[in-house]
Amino acid sequence: MNSTRRATELVVAPTERDVYSYERIPNGLAPLGAKPSRRTLAMKKRLRSYRALRIKRGRQAINISPLWGEACGILVLLAVLGSLACLTAVSFHNTAQAQKRGVRKPPVQRSATPAIDYARFSHATKKHQGACNTCHKVPTVNWKKVREFPDVADFPGHAACVSCHRQQFFKGAKPVICNGCHSKVSPRDDARFAFRNPAAPSQFLIEFPHDKHQDVIARIFPRIFQGLSADEDHLFVRSSFTSANADDKTKHYHNCEICHSPRSAMPAAPAKGWPDSFVPDAASFKDSPMSHASCFSCHWKSQPPTNENCAGCHKLADKPAITTDVPNRLSMKFRHAREQHVAECTTCHINITKSSTLRGLKPDVPITACTECHNKDGLRLDVSKELEAIDKNREFVCTYCHTSNVGRRDPPSSHYLIAGRGAIKRDSIK
Repeated sequence: MNSTRRATELVVAPTERDVYSYERIPNGLAPLGAKPSRRTLAMKKRLRSYRALRIKRGRQAINISPLWGEACGILVLLAVLGSLACLTAVSFHNTAQAQKRGVRKPPVQRSATPAIDYARFSHATKKHQGACNTCHKVPTVNWKKVREFPDVADFPGHAACVSCHRQQFFKGAKPVICNGCHSKVSPRDDARFAFRNPAAPSQFLIEFPHDKHQDVIARIFPRIFQGLSADEDHLFVRSSFTSANADDKTKHYHNCEICHSPRSAMPAAPAKGWPDSFVPDAASFKDSPMSHASCFSCHWKSQPPTNENCAGCHKLADKPAITTDVPNRLSMKFRHAREQHVAECTTCHINITKSSTLRGLKPDVPITACTECHNKDGLRLDVSKELEAIDKNREFVCTYCHTSNVGRRDPPSSHYLIAGRGAIKRDSIK
């Protein structure tokens, strides 16, 4: 029975989990429930030690995390503040740039340096304002050919130019700088303009004091007519000229006529021609000095300013101007050479002898110098008659003294004063 029982004992198969469950061991897999080896136990022990170490380090990290968090917060805050500051600076810069673009500054006017015209010599250039005898030689080599007295009668020599302008002087076959003196620029032609070139603008004004020269003439010429030498001293001399100072044969007075002699050539015609085609003769005018001829008789060596002091008479002008020979006269029909008009000059030109300069100087002849003859009862009433003609016809043109360009104007008040009546305008006449 027992044997049968033993034979019939059921053997229960292991569950599926037991059969297919394995435990990882270092050298492979082993079914669960298998007895671990020593090596496996040692491995497990090492694993437990590693897990414990990681847990310990994690706890330490957990313990310092509050400090680390505060540090990170501070860093983040600083980064945010820095970003805001950068954005503010960029915004301010952009606003400033926009304002600058909105308000445009006017462009700075930069004056371009003008090109130097070497064909025109200018005394206004600072480097050209040295001593006159640096360039001009007194007298020039050619003075005997063109003058009757030692004079500056030619342009400076080439040495005066080459000393500063060598580059321009040897530039090409026809250097531009030569046009200032030479009428033909050619290495085979040395023709030059007349000195001084009348077609070129004058760069100087003449400083001539009539008052001083009048005093000198008044002091010297009475002695000559009395048969005395000019060096003899007198306590009193006549300061004005009378007929005693005139040449009885020629009726020339030895005062103003020393420089202002009667003209021998006709003056140049105005640009628009002579008004009314009235062409005055040469004797209608007096001449004016155009050279040193009248000056060097006294100012060559003895009386200052002498020939070495050019600046004593020649003053640099503010603006160069063409010197014309065209007469500028209101009474164009007046003739100096007419016998009744030959008199001592200050009879009519009353203020010129008091002038100390030529600047702004005018002939300065008052109407009273004319009306002593031309509007005097019992003699002539030329002024009054023409004023009466205007009363009858406001288009009347005064022609006794004037050409039509002056005669059609309103007569000045001085003319009406001489006639003993009040001044009127042509427009008020019906």
